[in-house]
Amino acid sequence: MTARWDASSALAALLDALEADLLGAPSEEVQAALRETGRARESAVREIRSLLREAEAEGYDRCPLATPSDERDGMNTRRH
Repeated sequence: MTARWDASSALAALLDALEADLLGAPSEEVQAALRETGRARESAVREIRSLLREAEAEGYDRCPLATPSDERDGMNTRRH
């Protein structure tokens, strides 16, 4: 007999396990993990901005993947 995989149950179990792990972790550990997450985000934003500048330098007025929310968040690909 083959067991069926229920995605919503699996996700709920994963979230429950993550919550329990987070609640059981020392606060210093949680703060360190949050700092690392912030650094990774900043690095990704820098890389994306670099790619957008390269695309602009190649003559693209606007990256086709840029959205209005990117422009609101300071990632406007146009130079003024």
